[in-house]
Amino acid sequence: MKTQIRQVAHTVVIRACLMVMGAVSGVVIARELQPEGRGAYYVIATIAAITISVGHLSIEQAHVWLWSRTADPRKLAANSLVLGLVVGALAAVAAAVIVCVLGPGVIPVAGYGMLALALSAIPGAMAVLYLNNILVLRSQVQVVNRGALLGGSLQCTVLLLLATTAGMSPGLVILLWVCSVTTPLIVLVPAVRPRLRDWEPSLARQAVGRGLRYHPGLASLFLLFRSDILILDGMTTTAAVGLYSLAVSLAELTRLVTDAIAQIALPRQMNTGHDDAAAATMAVTRLTTVVALVSVGLMCATAPFLIPVIYGSSFRGSVTPLLMLAPGLLALGATRPIGAFLLRLDRPALASSMSVAALGLNIALNLVLVPLYGIAGSAAASSIAYATLAGLQTAWFLRATGAGVRDLLPGPAEMEWVRSRFTRLSGRTS
Repeated sequence: MKTQIRQVAHTVVIRACLMVMGAVSGVVIARELQPEGRGAYYVIATIAAITISVGHLSIEQAHVWLWSRTADPRKLAANSLVLGLVVGALAAVAAAVIVCVLGPGVIPVAGYGMLALALSAIPGAMAVLYLNNILVLRSQVQVVNRGALLGGSLQCTVLLLLATTAGMSPGLVILLWVCSVTTPLIVLVPAVRPRLRDWEPSLARQAVGRGLRYHPGLASLFLLFRSDILILDGMTTTAAVGLYSLAVSLAELTRLVTDAIAQIALPRQMNTGHDDAAAATMAVTRLTTVVALVSVGLMCATAPFLIPVIYGSSFRGSVTPLLMLAPGLLALGATRPIGAFLLRLDRPALASSMSVAALGLNIALNLVLVPLYGIAGSAAASSIAYATLAGLQTAWFLRATGAGVRDLLPGPAEMEWVRSRFTRLSGRTS
């Protein structure tokens, strides 16, 4: 238990550092590029991120399932590196072809050279994704954190240097993004130590087959978070996308701590029996609910004042969509551990149908609300879709475990845990 608490504390501290560096990087990019330039950069970064999420084939989720079935960890490690590079390369090529075929009338981009640069990072980023998953299953979250810290530090440091010397363009920002998402391999590969002689084609085929069963839902889940950007890109201006992208980036910072807690809890959810895993999931969900309430509440209270001061008056329009995103983010953050538990139930069709339904709802609401209310309408649509997905997953969890809603609601113990951790962190920083 003490080890897990230390892991949570270590992860939260690293995530806090990443949050600060991400905020600094966001401020520099916003002030240097302004809404239109930020929008041009963010559209290309979004295409690359969608390529990773749609192209990863949910192989890392299949590895979680295989790990719980006592597959050889050495073979899973080797397969993670090889499959990451191969699947990533295929996904990058497919994305380039799709964007070129659809053309600027459907997906406007600032330049195909910048798009090619961003897509060149996909193989490395895919390998990072798969190797991170192996390390989490080994309970080596600290290594994952060090890799993320290395990438974030590189991006933030170089951005600050450029801002004070040569200045920057969307192309330079994309180049830094490419470096930041692939740099963690420097830390991850020596830690995992994958050996090519452990490569197992039959296990790889099994992982791909199993992953494809889950993939429609997981791909839909990511598209749920990014489809609004592409819809806005096609229906509004680049400046509007820039304003909305800042709101999304800031809103997603509220998920850093809940994601960290859920990541630490994953081995307990996968390496124990059904009842013990359900009990662990309920305990962690009570904690993430408190953390989500605190983080989203602080964001809503401070954003109207801090955004114009930190990012400049030209980004004042980001406040409204940020506040509109808050209810959905609260629901998702609170129920974050539940999604991991549902993998145990091995019902990929049901899991996928929930994510696909939420994505369909998000797209439909965006198409209706964006012409009427612009970026505020897009934020409202996304927030409703987020809350819908959280509600569906929670209902399934309660049905599968026989638990009640009260079992997921935080009590004095969770409130005291958060208070004590906040007090300890404040004491260290004072």
